[in-house]
This record gives sequence, C-alpha cells and structure tokens, in this order.
Amino acid sequence: MAKKIQCIVTGKSFTFTDEYYNKRVEEYVDESNLQKYFIVRKAKNYLERGYSVQEVRNILNVTDVNIPHPESQNVKDLIQFHKIKNNETTKKVANTLNFATHKSDADVVEFINNIRHLQF
Repeated sequence: MAKKIQCIVTGKSFTFTDEYYNKRVEEYVDESNLQKYFIVRKAKNYLERGYSVQEVRNILNVTDVNIPHPESQNVKDLIQFHKIKNNETTKKVANTLNFATHKSDADVVEFINNIRHLQF
C-alpha cells in the first residue's frame, strides 16, 4: 500500500511505496516526524544556504495557499528539526578552508584567513 506525504514548505505531495516510505521513516526517526517534518531536497538545500522560507517559495514558484505561513509554528518546528539555519540576512562566508586552499600560495591563504573573520 502506497503512502502519501506532503512538504509544508512547497506544498508538493509525494506517494511513496511502502519500502521507500519505511526507509524515510527510519531517516526521520519515526512516522510522526516524517509526516510533520518532511521537506523536499530542493527546498532543504535553499534553506541550508540561508534563504528564508518565503524566499524558497518564491524561487520555486509555490502557489499553494493551503500550506502553513512561513512564520507558523509548524514551519519553525520543521526548521528546528532539520537544524537549518534560517538566516534571512546575507549569506556568510563560512568554512572556506578546504582541500584546495591547502595547496594555494601564501597570498591566497592569507586572504581567505582575513575574510573568514569578517562580519557581514
């Protein structure tokens, strides 16, 4: 028997096979969490990048009026569950030190270290 689930950020509904649904339940700890906190990958990626729920809805052309308001407790709980930083300000440069910077010249490393400490 297939199970239906809806993303409260985009309003998109999905029907999953029992096998895939059960896999998602494990990922979300239990069925209640999956029903409350399910979010489509595209929306989650935008939220993780610092876009607000309303910005994500605008980007993804969400027109569903039957989904929770961006400031509703349901949406806040979803964000908290996923530990997504809901930052409505400009995106910050963070953790820019990666494998590429280890092999960079000294000027590049100095520049990266300087901008890492800037406050935007």
